[in-house]
Amino acid sequence: MAVASNGEPGVEAPLSAGRALLVMAALLLATAMASLDSSFMPLAFSDMIEDLDSSTNQIVWVALGYLVAATGPMLLAARIADAFGHARLFQAGTTVYSLAMMACAFAPDVPELIALRLVQGFGMALFLPTTFTIATRIFGPERRGRALGWLQSANALGFIFGPIFAGWLLDAYDWRATFSSRIPLALLIIVLAFGSLGLRRPMALPGASRRFDLAGALYLTLAMSGVLYGCTQLPVEENWRDPWSWLVFVAGFVFAWLFLRHERRTPEPLIDLGLFARSAEFTRAAVAFAAMFASLPLTLFVLPIVLINALELRAWDVGLVMAVSALFTTLMSPVSGWASDRFRPEIMSSTGALVRGTGYLMLLAVTVDTGLAGVLPALIVIGIGTGLFFSPNNALLLAHAPPERAGMVSGLFGTLRQSGYALGFALIASLFAVIQRNFELGWVFTALAGLPRARAEQLAAVFQAGGIWSPELLIFILRVTALACTAILGLSLLNSLPRLRLSWRRQLGAGALLAGSALVGSFALGARMPGGVGSTAGGDGQGGRSPPAVVAPFGMASRSAVSVAEPAVAMTAGGGAFSQYCAGCHGAQAQGLPGLGVDLRTSAFVRGRDVGGLKAFLRVGRESASPDSRTGRAMPAFGWLPEATLDELARQLRDGVASPH
Repeated sequence: MAVASNGEPGVEAPLSAGRALLVMAALLLATAMASLDSSFMPLAFSDMIEDLDSSTNQIVWVALGYLVAATGPMLLAARIADAFGHARLFQAGTTVYSLAMMACAFAPDVPELIALRLVQGFGMALFLPTTFTIATRIFGPERRGRALGWLQSANALGFIFGPIFAGWLLDAYDWRATFSSRIPLALLIIVLAFGSLGLRRPMALPGASRRFDLAGALYLTLAMSGVLYGCTQLPVEENWRDPWSWLVFVAGFVFAWLFLRHERRTPEPLIDLGLFARSAEFTRAAVAFAAMFASLPLTLFVLPIVLINALELRAWDVGLVMAVSALFTTLMSPVSGWASDRFRPEIMSSTGALVRGTGYLMLLAVTVDTGLAGVLPALIVIGIGTGLFFSPNNALLLAHAPPERAGMVSGLFGTLRQSGYALGFALIASLFAVIQRNFELGWVFTALAGLPRARAEQLAAVFQAGGIWSPELLIFILRVTALACTAILGLSLLNSLPRLRLSWRRQLGAGALLAGSALVGSFALGARMPGGVGSTAGGDGQGGRSPPAVVAPFGMASRSAVSVAEPAVAMTAGGGAFSQYCAGCHGAQAQGLPGLGVDLRTSAFVRGRDVGGLKAFLRVGRESASPDSRTGRAMPAFGWLPEATLDELARQLRDGVASPH
């Protein structure tokens, strides 16, 4: 049976039922591949940072570069598809996307990976807007709803099964497998795209204008790039002193102004700004939509890092709990759509924002001893809130737009979604990096100046052993970002409440109030961190302060004690400096701990050096990438220790470990 167009303009000829199914298979697989990417990346960030020897503010551009490249050209690509053919853009986009994705699996370093992700994002900008149009064109208006429903289902399945699949890949292999595992799928999509659509069926829209807003797309891309670059770079390191960083950041706002000015004047704008001027309801719904996506980095960036690195959950388990959250979002979406038809959509949207915000605040209860079951309730609440929000909000956007602008509004969904998420991602990633740097440069120095010497040396030892990635600090970052994302979500709630009308001035005031509340809460949390302002941890027993707690490397002292069998060998290194500075990685008997330190009792390196040589080595340490490193593990430098302590440590290694037994 042929699938006819039923008179819709622009359909060259009916497709046979078999070919229509092949086209639909290509569309479904391409949609699922794009959502798999979004669900894979959050779990892979930790592995990327470690494997590529990168930092948080660098690795975030693996995601941000992809988002910028996908967002800036997306509306322009939709216009080009109208003029030259949606089938052509779908074929070109899936090919570019797939080839770049394959190359990502073999990227040798972060800069090349980011460059490939830019190409991959551009490929998605080409093909993603065409999927809905092609689906509706081949099935006609009477089956349009069913076709779009299948596409939404493919997108949802990618988000549900993606984290589970990514968790298994990361446990069994590494981050590169999240790209290479999709190579067969990508090749199949390319074959289906060209095989089912062919080269003689471009699916262009007759009469579509060929005047393209190239300047608008360029301004939008440059504006996003500049603003996001400034948000991620200026707060970290000493970049606020760097004129180039400021120049790029300010240029981003200049290009944003040029974009708005250009869109008001061009006859064929990417975005009709009059939509916002004519309808306050449309503007409020758009702000709520963008703010919701700006709050998502808490669960799509920070939470997976904390669960894997602080709670030490397997990537597989993290994928499972994230999949459960996506499942509840999928289940609640049709319920919210039905409820918004019976009640006001504003009520359902505001309820969804409120429920998701409640889930964010539930994450404040997470501690270093929280297990999988302790995180799951918060993620279920977050998933329910998300499902309650989106359908009513999208209905509000379409309801307050003129019918002739429905296509533009549909394209605007993608721009608001991507740009909102990218801005939130940049801000939260910068907050993540700034907290780590403040711990490194602020709290440790404060502790050294204000705490008793013994306690200060213990805290410095924790830092030298990797304290910026310790469980306590990551939990602190989770709590601060939960407050920050709740504040961002507050804008979504305020713009969804029925009968509440806020001017732009009041919107800015409300945003400042929410940000201030989050800042106060962050300071309150910071006072409880080691060495933080007002911290009472680590006193000397005088002035009502409690005795210091025992601190071990990597912050593990806060975890519940686990009983283990005593090793059969006698202690060779003894107590003193070795127990304080080396036993955390090499064990109390110098036997070595799996994944942390080597067995020093059999180390030819230690046996082959005298006390002076060992002191020299301890003073400078060794990088993980050093040619002398046979294990690929870093050896922290102990040059900050007093000379007498270094001497004691070297003698313990020489006399207690390296001596023949």
